[in-house]
Amino acid sequence: MRMDVLRVKGKRKLTASPVGVLAALLLLTGCSGVGGGRPGEGKDEVRGAEAPAVVRVFSADQLKHVALESREVPGFVLERASEGTAGHGLPSTGRLDCRPLVLALGPRQEPAPVASLVRTFSKSSREHGFQGLLGTVRVSTYADDGARVTLRELRRAVSDCAGGFAMRTGEGQPQWFEAVAALPAPRLGAEALAYRMVNAAEGAPSLVTVVRSGSTLSMFFATHLSDPGAVEIPPALVAAQVAKVERLLRAERPPTAAPADGDPAEGGEGAEEGDGEVQE
Repeated sequence: MRMDVLRVKGKRKLTASPVGVLAALLLLTGCSGVGGGRPGEGKDEVRGAEAPAVVRVFSADQLKHVALESREVPGFVLERASEGTAGHGLPSTGRLDCRPLVLALGPRQEPAPVASLVRTFSKSSREHGFQGLLGTVRVSTYADDGARVTLRELRRAVSDCAGGFAMRTGEGQPQWFEAVAALPAPRLGAEALAYRMVNAAEGAPSLVTVVRSGSTLSMFFATHLSDPGAVEIPPALVAAQVAKVERLLRAERPPTAAPADGDPAEGGEGAEEGDGEVQE
């Protein structure tokens, strides 16, 4: 994978394709998030009353039905990716309380989901082409209480690690995040979390937004390659993805097979492919 970045008047200019640089990008600049949230103090929204009484745990084939296509979010290019997009090997940190934030930047999660799918997104227009905004959407479905646990641990880590933390990427490269801050979370799903992290070396903020719908997490990462101040997680993208997840959750007879054009390379993280239901 090759990434060519030119320095132009103190800013970075991308000369490679957006997907081609994403693997290196996520672990070089970190991740933070803002959705289409309301003004506030960045507190998490928990809306348990809105969650369905029965939570489906999707198989890898079923999860492919929630993958976003570009036509569903005008102005954005969405492409298939793999868990390896976030790098190879597990990132690490000497601070146990910050470990959930570090794991969120890597290719594997704890607890491991039953199935995951990943899409990259970039902002583009006919007039200007690629505009520098780049990120990923990762949708994961969990058995038992995995989705709740993952979000709870992330929320705690955002608070505990506000002053920053050191880490190493899966490739062993040292990184330092000088700040972690909660942001207003979108009013979507059963509960949601949004935060930003600032990479000390680059001075660049990155965003993460996580929305839980039953036993499924929709996680969004974004950064901006040329203008750190323009980084955002587009509300339309978040809303579109969560809506697809929740339509599948509400389906009376959810499909059991992958879509006709499903990508066989996508799938879970080594768990079974069966469909189950757990009471919430």
